[in-house]
Amino acid sequence: MLRELLIIIVALSLTACGQTKSNNQDNQPVDKMLSLGKDQKFDSTYFWKIMDYAFDKGRFDNNLKEKIILAQLTKLTPQQIVAFEIIFQQKMEEANTWENFAAQTIIQGGSSDDQFVYFRCWLVSLGKRNFYETLKNPDYLVNIDIPMNKKYNYGEVIFEQIIPLSDIAYSTVTKKTTEDETFPRSVAYKQGLSYDNGVPMTGKEWNDNKELPMMLPLLSKKYPDK
Repeated sequence: MLRELLIIIVALSLTACGQTKSNNQDNQPVDKMLSLGKDQKFDSTYFWKIMDYAFDKGRFDNNLKEKIILAQLTKLTPQQIVAFEIIFQQKMEEANTWENFAAQTIIQGGSSDDQFVYFRCWLVSLGKRNFYETLKNPDYLVNIDIPMNKKYNYGEVIFEQIIPLSDIAYSTVTKKTTEDETFPRSVAYKQGLSYDNGVPMTGKEWNDNKELPMMLPLLSKKYPDK
């Protein structure tokens, strides 16, 4: 009798747990991005959904963000992947300002042409809100919990891993193993978009690091002597 009673109690408990789990699953947001239909146009709205999703899940883990972005790109059609690359490079040009160059110089203690490209990659990967707030005023970056390189004491603000992802995804989706003029970066290049096309920076030009504390006082205070 006691054994039968215990079995009934366990069964009722499992049923209750199952109902609770089901209810929790119904109430929790789905941890997954909505896929873009193959007949839908890829635009900046969906571009930022990918960037926001990757930053939300990967934060400052570049390897994880790389995997997340690539996984999203391989769900797209070849044409949509090309559109992603074009929009990405347009955002890179949008971020090509003297003020952003100053921000990277302060945070990292210096910069270069290549490093500034990687910094802008990182900036785009922060998501839409962080990107545009930084464009308005790079001092906004003091609000971002930027990881520090403990050995050399500078902020980790580069994300060059994102650069080849469009071509990798395109190759995966199309099964093409040899790059040709249909690959995303080639298409973007034909439209005058390139990571090293020498487009002049916009904004207020500066020539000496001594000018930076006046330009970006909050960043200069957070990263002194950089």
